[in-house]
Amino acid sequence: MIVRSTLPSLSMPLLCVALAGCGDAVATTDTLDPSSSTSSTTAEPTTEVTPTTSTTTGDETTDSGGMSASESTTTTTSTTTTGPDTDTAVSATETTSTSTTDATSTSTTTSTSTSTTDTSTSTTDSTSTTTGGVEVPETCLSADFPVKAPLCGDGGPACTTLRDEVVSANMMFRNDMPAIALDGDCEPVVLYSEAVNGYHGFYGERLGPGMWVATPTPMVVATGSLASDPDDDAVFAMVDDGAFGTSLWRRFDGQWTQEGALVGMNHVRAHQLALDGVGALHVGHVDSDFAVQHEVFDGAWSKEQMVTDGEIHVRLALDAADAPRLTSWATVDATWKLHYFAPPGVAEVVAPLGSNVIERQHHDLALVGAEATPWVLLARKQADQVHHDIVLAHRTGPATWALETLASENSQADKTCDEPPPQAGVTCDFDYQTYYPLALAAGQDEVRALYVAIRREGTLVSACEQNPLPFCYWNTQVEDCSSELRVAWPGSQPGEHQVAAVDVFTDRAAARLDTAGQIHLAFYDDPAGIGLDPLVRYVMIGGE
Repeated sequence: MIVRSTLPSLSMPLLCVALAGCGDAVATTDTLDPSSSTSSTTAEPTTEVTPTTSTTTGDETTDSGGMSASESTTTTTSTTTTGPDTDTAVSATETTSTSTTDATSTSTTTSTSTSTTDTSTSTTDSTSTTTGGVEVPETCLSADFPVKAPLCGDGGPACTTLRDEVVSANMMFRNDMPAIALDGDCEPVVLYSEAVNGYHGFYGERLGPGMWVATPTPMVVATGSLASDPDDDAVFAMVDDGAFGTSLWRRFDGQWTQEGALVGMNHVRAHQLALDGVGALHVGHVDSDFAVQHEVFDGAWSKEQMVTDGEIHVRLALDAADAPRLTSWATVDATWKLHYFAPPGVAEVVAPLGSNVIERQHHDLALVGAEATPWVLLARKQADQVHHDIVLAHRTGPATWALETLASENSQADKTCDEPPPQAGVTCDFDYQTYYPLALAAGQDEVRALYVAIRREGTLVSACEQNPLPFCYWNTQVEDCSSELRVAWPGSQPGEHQVAAVDVFTDRAAARLDTAGQIHLAFYDDPAGIGLDPLVRYVMIGGE
């Protein structure tokens, strides 16, 4: 008997339900109408219904999306508010070599970094080599950041897929999303899990083009977060065991050692762990009561609470002075609002969701420029409570945020089959598109927003039963899915967004930026869009 391991608090990626029934992907391109910029102020909605998430045990409830034949206008809005042990049991390994694209393939590797490099006196930028027309960074050490190389898009090189590889080809039930980090040589490592007959963690390392080796972790991993210490050639992992237990581990020379554990009952997700300049680890997460916490580990734990009634997907970033910045959805006045925290300051509202039901809670946070301006990528609901906008926000002053709509689902262009069929044998054609925010990538003074547009088109046919009263329902006769992973930037119009990858079927991703300005993404992906069991996929995006 196979048992899928889930908890009410562990959310499967939306693809597992929303993509069910998709057939072979087909390449399609939307025609986008020109958009104009307008300015407005949006009042925060309220409702008497208690806010809820759409998550259920193991899965997230889907919503109807819209095919976008013309994107909406850009809108700017301002909102104002107030005893360690060691376990080396890593006997089994999994190796995959299923690369579909790798523009950096070469028979030789040029690298001058070592794990003993002293970066405290470094005064020069990192160097890189060019292999096969793609810039390959030599080091991703602490002194190499922030990234000074130009990012693709916005007048820079065109965005394209440089690598597209499978970390694990096992089609397995999983929770949330994998975590990713870059080692000192700018190679990715990925922490992921399988949730069948218990929670099982795996640590994947890239050996070369299309070659990954994965070893099981000694600790139980339902979800987790990674932070690299490239100067010491080590990686830290904060893991959630699926039963409110959260522990901190260090991996060095192929061995895992437990460093500590959070006190009490807590949840941890990807992108909730960061290493500061003096070696302390920062964790942004929620406890079992969904209070948002910021905790610091420097041999002992210290904790401060940000807000109550939060949502699991807290985001954390550190500025140049190692000051923490956090974001989280939380319920206020019976509706969801995205909050920003700069401890010990008071919480600020970035944007209201526009609903008391949250379905696309994944968002991302990045700090940009000498002033460490916070930028946030999110999805929020349109007035019809069904369709969503992809929104990019940045802080312009105390408790003041500017919002711009990057892309909007288009209810007017939807072809859906929402009404129940009147009788058996009726057919209905559908064609619509949904958008999901994936990740932010921030260089020294610029930021890129990544989102995915998934299109579904096909035909339904009705059937009827007597049980005990007659009722009719739709069955899928044929369905095709396609998708585009798009790159946007501040001030960009939808028609300017660049398609960096295709056939990406996920609703969230973890991202890291290397010193050549290339974006590394890890996510759970169902390539056929037909079920609940995604594989683990890695994509590198940049300019050729």
